[in-house]
Amino acid sequence: MIRALVTGTLHNDPQARTSQNGKPFTTGKLKADATENGIVWVSLIGFQETGERLAALKAGQAISISGRAKLTAWLDKAGDPQAGLDVVIDELVTLRPKPKPKTEPAQAGFDDELTI
Repeated sequence: MIRALVTGTLHNDPQARTSQNGKPFTTGKLKADATENGIVWVSLIGFQETGERLAALKAGQAISISGRAKLTAWLDKAGDPQAGLDVVIDELVTLRPKPKPKTEPAQAGFDDELTI
């Protein structure tokens, strides 16, 4: 079994679904940066509480997930080989963007000279 820890952004809104036996789950697509300006597509699936948390997220949100992974390979429309991961999520953390630095308000200058 391969364990993976992946950070990236959700490509689309995750989709809540129900299996044939009536159990709920959620799927999604994560876009992770790879070496040399490439992208790795990660197909996500979450069950129970993790699936509910995934379903509440929106496209473009930054997340970090860990779970059991399986490597995948396919040919794109141009016939070029592509690789990706399928991950069954065990842990999911939402990430916040780095806060913008606060700009200091313009400080009032004093032109008066001090006399002692």
